[in-house]
Amino acid sequence: MKFRHLLFLFIFSYIFFTCKDAPAPVIESVEPVFGPAETLVVFKGTNLNDLETLSFSGQEVNFNNAYNSDNALLFRVPANIPLGDHEVVFTTSGGSSSTNFRVTLEAPEVFNVSPEFASAGDIVTITGKNFFDPVTVYFHDSIMANITYLAPDSMEVVVPQGIEKGRIVVWANGGRALSPTNFFSVNPILVNDFDGNGLRSETSNWLLTGFVDQTNMADAVQSFSPEPINGNYLKLSGKDDLDISWVGGAENNSQDVMVFNDFGITGTAANTLLEMDINNNGKKKTKLILILLERDGSPNDFTQTIEVDWDGWEKISIPINRFEDLGGFVIDPAKIKTIKMHLTDDDTSNPPLEVNIDNIEFIEIL
Repeated sequence: MKFRHLLFLFIFSYIFFTCKDAPAPVIESVEPVFGPAETLVVFKGTNLNDLETLSFSGQEVNFNNAYNSDNALLFRVPANIPLGDHEVVFTTSGGSSSTNFRVTLEAPEVFNVSPEFASAGDIVTITGKNFFDPVTVYFHDSIMANITYLAPDSMEVVVPQGIEKGRIVVWANGGRALSPTNFFSVNPILVNDFDGNGLRSETSNWLLTGFVDQTNMADAVQSFSPEPINGNYLKLSGKDDLDISWVGGAENNSQDVMVFNDFGITGTAANTLLEMDINNNGKKKTKLILILLERDGSPNDFTQTIEVDWDGWEKISIPINRFEDLGGFVIDPAKIKTIKMHLTDDDTSNPPLEVNIDNIEFIEIL
């Protein structure tokens, strides 16, 4: 009996002192430090082999000892852990240790930014997913933008001042996402919106040429049939009655009736675009020849032809380096003085042609 008593005392003492002397766990790193439910988290440290309990802000959670070693624990965040910051406590026979982890919603993703270039103050639409509050948007990772509309899969933001070229960064509840392409800041040079705005806003300084239906610019500037984008637009229509594959159109100062300077473009041909809104009003056979001329440079036409075969209003953007003369020379954007817009077709049935043009502008990508 005495022997049994001594044996029990020995075993008790061994267990007591062994447990008392076991080192406490130490957490050295957490990767990642935040994430949604089902995120695989790696806790690294020492003395983690005999882990007894694991809790998030006092809520004990299950873990798999098969993914537990003396130096690490691989763990998936359970779905029942509330969103927010949590103290994660590890308990072994030697004591306990804690670290922090934030449970978030799903990480955001950015699919598209439209338009891909704009000037300060313009509205840009960002589409993606998981745009959950709190959401902040930065241009070039440092300049915060004002969000005017927010939904889980899209948002609208105002382009801030002081940007040129770089990615757009979206921070949401679930983390950080980058736009797939660079965003460019631009300098727009409005030529004419046919509402009295632009460098060449005086429509009396536009000339009608050829065999278009319009007899004067007062008739050509209209606001109905089709419906305008906003206010007035320039209408050009006609038929190739002479079978010369050319109808005519409008020319801005093509004969220097009024002596205009160039448009003041400072960008290169590769970084400058000609933009305008175009509508064919259902005349699907229409082709539009865009012609640019130089001041104090080449006397030749630099052209691009567009087949206007879509429905409704559509904005076209043409890099200036696509405007070449018959010799293959590209126009010098610093010398551009004149824009011509002529109708043409290659259809022997001689169909009626029409284009409606609005918001003519040059866009310099900074």
